[in-house]
Amino acid sequence: MPADPESLPSAAPADLRKLLWLIPALGIGQIISWGTLFYSLAVLAKPIRAELGFSDLLTFGAFTLGLLTSGAVAPYAGRWIDRYGGRRVMAGGSVVAAAGFVILGLATGPIGYVAGWLLAGCAMAASLYDPAFASLHQIVPHVYRRAVSGLTLFGGFASTVFWPLSNLLAERWGWREAFLTFAALHLLVCLPIYLALLPSFRGGRSPGAAASDPPPFVPDRRYYWLAASFALATFILGAMAAFLITALVSRGFTMEQAVWIAALVGPMQVAGRIVELTFAGRIPATRVGIVALSVMSLALLLLTAMNDAILLGCLFAAAYGSANGVLTIVRGTVPAELFGRERQGSLLGGLARFAFFSTAIAPALFAGALSIGVPMTGAIAALAGFAMASLGCFLVAIRLPAPAKVYRESRSV
Repeated sequence: MPADPESLPSAAPADLRKLLWLIPALGIGQIISWGTLFYSLAVLAKPIRAELGFSDLLTFGAFTLGLLTSGAVAPYAGRWIDRYGGRRVMAGGSVVAAAGFVILGLATGPIGYVAGWLLAGCAMAASLYDPAFASLHQIVPHVYRRAVSGLTLFGGFASTVFWPLSNLLAERWGWREAFLTFAALHLLVCLPIYLALLPSFRGGRSPGAAASDPPPFVPDRRYYWLAASFALATFILGAMAAFLITALVSRGFTMEQAVWIAALVGPMQVAGRIVELTFAGRIPATRVGIVALSVMSLALLLLTAMNDAILLGCLFAAAYGSANGVLTIVRGTVPAELFGRERQGSLLGGLARFAFFSTAIAPALFAGALSIGVPMTGAIAALAGFAMASLGCFLVAIRLPAPAKVYRESRSV
């Protein structure tokens, strides 16, 4: 197994000093990117449907197409970060996001609306966690795990900030003005941050790199088992994001109780990340992944079996939320621990492809299962099975022996 980058002391003090200003600045970018590109539609869908007369299928289907586009673009974004640095890719993502929101704000029919979300999908691939993680690895490789943990603490507040902000903008000025405000945030806040802080270089070689860079990453069996594990986990997250409150109501909770229990998930994500940050560098990321997936499995089994006891609902929210929060860090740190420190953009971008695809199709498949008569209890039990399968794939990935030569001349993932 490659050496843990956190164990390498070279330049660590300087890297730690960089984190003091780097993480808050990039964290603001992540709050804006996640809040506008991923969370805002949950609030703005209602006024969009009311004005344009769209069905739920069109309103949310366009967003699903955006997620699928993200999955298709993510590997390319990762390779571009390896070759040119994070500045061009993430700054370009901000420009594309702004263009997408302008188109959405001006849309009068399905074509413009769908086109806007397709551009937003391209921006997701270049603006969300995976490109930010790869960029951090280029800047602070020796404290990379701490950097990832710190950045996800900021990202965890995206929905907390942008659900009420989106609602406020829509109520005071309208959903079109909300989208145009989002465009301005990407151009006036995110773009300057990325241009000022992220590295840029030519010819595939970062500053200080060896004279001959290693060839592109070539996936092996461990990679595909890890991709399967992450895809199953993100399928669960995608389905639960859409149906969590419905699932809680099916357990006997009132709507008000279900909303309050669901509201605990967000703070528990942040709490889980704080705990992980406390132990970063002391416990291997692979072990953290085992714990997180085990806790997620137990949380879903609890949801399957629970009644309307508030204590059980809060216990579920604590377990599910903390596991969800930590898994974001696992996705960013385990690949470096398993495959080494080179070509993180290509590696994370390739893995993100499967995660985006899984997130995109999860709500539709879950809804389809319910529509053909699968009871909610059975659907939740299936998600618990997916969680256990994700844990099994993860265990296989981390226990398979590494091939003799992981990097060789070939097309990257």
